[in-house]
Amino acid sequence: MDDEPSTDASLNQRAFEEELSAAPLLQGWVLADNGYEWMHGWFFGHPEIDEGTHGHTSRIVAIDPAISPRWARTESRLYRLGNTYPPAEREIRYWAQKHSGLPAVVGRPIGGSDDIESMLTCLRSTGRIRAAKIDGLERAYFDERHSASTSANSSV
Repeated sequence: MDDEPSTDASLNQRAFEEELSAAPLLQGWVLADNGYEWMHGWFFGHPEIDEGTHGHTSRIVAIDPAISPRWARTESRLYRLGNTYPPAEREIRYWAQKHSGLPAVVGRPIGGSDDIESMLTCLRSTGRIRAAKIDGLERAYFDERHSASTSANSSV
C-alpha cells in the first residue's frame, strides 16, 4: 500500500509526458502584454489552425514553472513551447515573417533566418513599414543584445 502514491505519481507523469509529446507546438511565443492571460506565437501541429500561422491561444490556466518553460496549458489544450525571443527581436521576426507572405515552417527560424540585419534590410525595402519604426526596432534590438552580453559578462 505504501507504494501506491509513488506509482500514481509515476503514472500521472507518464500520462502527462505522452500528452505533451502529442501536443501542438507554439514557436516564437510570448505572453500577452496587454493584461490578458494568453500567448501569441506560431502554431504547428494544431488540429484547428493552419500550420505556421501566427495567432494567440485561449486563456492560460497553467505554465511550466521552469526558467525555460517547455509547456503551457490553456482552457482548450496543452501546448509544447518552442523558442522564444527578446521583445525587439521577436517583433522584427514577426514583421519579417508577415511580409514574406509565407507561413512559418517548423524547424526554420521565425522570420526565415537568424540574420536579423538582413531581415531589417528586407523590411526597409518593402516600403510597408515606416522607416522610423524600423529604426526604433533596430535600436531596441541592439540594446537587447548589449544588455544580454553585459549580463552574461557580469555573471562570469
